[in-house]
Amino acid sequence: MEDRQSGSLAVREANVTHTAVYFCAAGLAAVPVPVQPGDLTLQPGAAITLTCSLASDMSSYTMLWYRQHVYGDPIEFIIKEYDTSRGRFKATLDTKQNRFSLGISELQVNDSGTFYCAATNSEPAFFGKGTKLTVLEPGCIVSPPTVVVLPPSEKECRDRKEQLKKTLVCVASGFYPDHVSVSWTVNGQSVIKGVASDHPALRVDDKYQITSRLRVEARKWYTGGNIFTCNVSFFNGNDTIYTSAEVYGGVDVRWIKTEPDGETREEFVKVTQTAKLSYIVMIVKNIVYGVFVTILAWKLGLGRSHATAKK
Repeated sequence: MEDRQSGSLAVREANVTHTAVYFCAAGLAAVPVPVQPGDLTLQPGAAITLTCSLASDMSSYTMLWYRQHVYGDPIEFIIKEYDTSRGRFKATLDTKQNRFSLGISELQVNDSGTFYCAATNSEPAFFGKGTKLTVLEPGCIVSPPTVVVLPPSEKECRDRKEQLKKTLVCVASGFYPDHVSVSWTVNGQSVIKGVASDHPALRVDDKYQITSRLRVEARKWYTGGNIFTCNVSFFNGNDTIYTSAEVYGGVDVRWIKTEPDGETREEFVKVTQTAKLSYIVMIVKNIVYGVFVTILAWKLGLGRSHATAKK
């Protein structure tokens, strides 16, 4: 039984992507989605134990841990319940408490990434939401973000459906580590429609920067008194720090410059475009890796077929 599961998992480990992870985690209530802790920030050399649980009986499933170093990279298998330990990684299964733990000793900077607990008794495996772990780099100082909201460009008029739209840009910069999330409100009310945030954050020297955009109807922007607010939450390893910036509708944007250092909206847009390009390159790398793994798996299967035929 264990050999059959290991062989089945070997193919899945090579092909799981971040898309598959979030699809499984967003399943129905009956799906055994593992519950995991939130973000963690630790110093090198420390030890950590990540623990996940299931609402259903864990003994009915094979439990596993995976890691994704950087968003867009392939998900890599670390350890399953039968392995017990692999180097600095140790797996512990407690079926009475319905808990499955991953212990990591002597943390290193390259241990940073998102760790996923998974449960399976057949295809597919069901993943938790993930725990983002950052092992702080020497010389890098934990810093909260500076947030600014850039009003729309006066040159922006229409979208592809010929409807009048305006785009506001929020820039959060100068933070470390990259444990941030961005949301928008209009007049204090949360909005999701028209929001697009970059992911992951862009590394600039020893700090990070992230941008988020909000597209609204032009008439809403030109209505005086409307308040558009960008809200950024940042986890510093101990507490979550909330920072926001806002801009008022009905403003003539031709004479507006932003702080700090008087950068113009166009300069921030250039940075945003750079972040988009980095994300596209990351996606292309992921696709190439998937094609490589598929070809390799096909060749290995073909080799086994020839060997069987000769016998």
